[in-house]
Order: sequence, then C-alpha cells, then structure tokens
Amino acid sequence: MDIYQKAYNWAKTYDFEPIEIEYATKLALKMLDDSCKMTSEDRKIFFYVYDAISDRDDINLDDDINKLVLLSRDRNTIYSKPAYANIVHSCRLEVIPSMLKVHMKAFKKMVRKNLDLL
Repeated sequence: MDIYQKAYNWAKTYDFEPIEIEYATKLALKMLDDSCKMTSEDRKIFFYVYDAISDRDDINLDDDINKLVLLSRDRNTIYSKPAYANIVHSCRLEVIPSMLKVHMKAFKKMVRKNLDLL
C-alpha cells in the first residue's frame, strides 16, 4: 500500500478531535491557495487525509470553508481550479488571522506520527 492510500485509510477511521478537523480544513485551504510551505509530496498526503475526512458520514463538513474547498478542488490536483483561485485566496486571507501556528504544527505532527513519517 502506498503512503497516500495509507493516509486515506487511517483518516477514514481515526477519532479526530474537533480542533484537528478544523485545522485539516484550514490546511487544505492554504494548500489550495499555494501558500503552504510543504513539499508537493506532503501536500498530497495531507489532501488524502482531508479527502478521507470529507468522505466520512460521521463528520459534518457543512461550513462555508469546507464547501469552498470541496467545490474549488478536483481530487486529481493539490491546487484550486483556476476559476476559484481568487475566492480561495480571499478566504484564506480571512481565515489566517484565526489560525494559531501551535495548532497547525500539532495537527501536522499528529498526522505524521500516526503515518510513521516522523
């Protein structure tokens, strides 16, 4: 099994805390806006995590940011569709002030630890 499928399978069953789901969404938004400093490989892994979360029936991603992420992205890419790039960028600028680096780092570390990437 490749790392992407491993990430997806893990996220389909992991018991996420609400803050982790929030930061999975915020990270997806940053990645779509290409403002994230992660490698393309890492971005792809974290999108597989996000995709698994969005595919779950027990997690409700019915807020505006998640709707934008799902609408603006084709799952074959880690970037937003060109038609949505300006909207994604504006949304990310609005969300950035509420992002705490400590929570984002904790989310990334938790995912990497669970996928044996540390």
